[in-house]
Amino acid sequence: MQEIQKTIAKILSGIFNPLLMATYSILILFHSDTYFSMLPFEAKKVVFIIVFISTCLLPLAFIPLFLYQNLIRNFEMTSKRERVVPFATIGLLYVLGYFLLLQMKVPDTIANVILGGAITIFTTLFITLKWKISAHMAGIGALTGALLVFSFTLKSNLTLFLVGAILVAGLVGTSRMILKFHTPPQIYTGFGLGLAVLILTFTLL
Repeated sequence: MQEIQKTIAKILSGIFNPLLMATYSILILFHSDTYFSMLPFEAKKVVFIIVFISTCLLPLAFIPLFLYQNLIRNFEMTSKRERVVPFATIGLLYVLGYFLLLQMKVPDTIANVILGGAITIFTTLFITLKWKISAHMAGIGALTGALLVFSFTLKSNLTLFLVGAILVAGLVGTSRMILKFHTPPQIYTGFGLGLAVLILTFTLL
């Protein structure tokens, strides 16, 4: 039974990897009952490609290099020290994606999702220097924060997505504890950080 639980926990951790949260946010936005759903397909495709490459594909492409350089021992980066260079690199790639989107003059709603993600990553990195916080939960928290902002600023009914995000947060948080990667305080703090940063990003900018 324990092995089955761990297998399910690993699958959930993979499906809801923090590197996918920005992509999920944009996909939900494009399928919401807002004007974003009515954008031309080509425009959606270009935005999706930029977001997916800069926030997921490129960060993943650096993993073999980090492994080769012995900067990390595995994909999970279980120690605080292992997380410094990868997190800094991922944060910079998010910033690159953000500026590319600005050059395309995309709506602030889209660009701020990536900016909020970048701020979340750098804040997570700063905290990680002293204390191990859950990056997975920071990602889920950021997704939830983005959905809340979309709901209020765009007057969109995203109740099902919000309920789904909260359920996923519970499942992922439980998975990280089953795998013994994080303690409850690290789980709750990660979620709260991602949620707060995304909401503040949209509120202050």
